[in-house]
Amino acid sequence: MKVKEKNNVVVFKKSSEDLTDFAEKIIDQPNVFKDKNIIIDLEEVALRPSEIIPFESLAVLQKKQKKSFVIVADIDFDEVSEEIIVVPTLQEGFDIIEMEEIERDLGF
Repeated sequence: MKVKEKNNVVVFKKSSEDLTDFAEKIIDQPNVFKDKNIIIDLEEVALRPSEIIPFESLAVLQKKQKKSFVIVADIDFDEVSEEIIVVPTLQEGFDIIEMEEIERDLGF
């Protein structure tokens, strides 16, 4: 797993582990993303929508903490849970987080 931090966003990129182990590694390290927005970069991974289910608990946790959670992946967005925001590119992930930060600042 590779971790990059940019401003108030932590980007986790999958390396060799399977998706469930990858999700568990992230969840087991709350100090890495405390008070940060999260992007899970799966852009280069071929996957089915059902394979991102392990990330739902992390998405819910982030929402409770009033932080954003975005997955970057090339999948059918209509088949993804409404709890998880999925976008096709990393730049769109940063754009979504920026928009959500503005909404939170305005009180929405």
